Amino acid sequence: MDVEKYINCWPANRHDHYLIPAGTIHCSGKGAMVLEISATPSIFTFKLWDWGRMGLDGKPRPINIGHGSNVIDWNRRTAYTRGQLVNHTEKIAEGEGWIEERTGLHANEFIETRRHWFSVPVLHTTGGGVNVLNLVEGEEALVESPSGAFSPFVVHYAETFIIPAAIGEYTIRPYGLSEGKQCGTIKAYVRFRQ
Repeated sequence: MDVEKYINCWPANRHDHYLIPAGTIHCSGKGAMVLEISATPSIFTFKLWDWGRMGLDGKPRPINIGHGSNVIDWNRRTAYTRGQLVNHTEKIAEGEGWIEERTGLHANEFIETRRHWFSVPVLHTTGGGVNVLNLVEGEEALVESPSGAFSPFVVHYAETFIIPAAIGEYTIRPYGLSEGKQCGTIKAYVRFRQ
């Protein structure tokens, strides 16, 4: 299939952030490492094309053209996608040795994501909700509780970790091989709506 005849292709670079609200046709390109942040308790992804890949049973994986075409948001054209969904990152706070960016997700979604760049310890708060984080830059970081609510632990590049809502405040700082260098995390949590 001549993919570029039918869909837009944007080159993806390290730390790019693509918003993919329900109804958006999407796929990742060759050689891309993707951190997918989603909540799908009642939403499904329907494969429209599978690049000839086989399932664990050695047979082609199921394709769901009918279901997929029923849930596509046909208004997601080139201008909308480029303007609303590709790298919509906004710096919202910064201090000595750290920056916080709002990366999405889309306004239709109930998950918020924040990216933190830091070379010093950074104080986080759960804000009354569960925080799910991933170390997206740096070899390793140390996660600590200022109140001693949990024992300090080390996370490594590309590892995901969860901070329960009851913890309240916690810190993350470069550790070991990352001391003196910039690290990055992405944090996801449920948006509380008024």
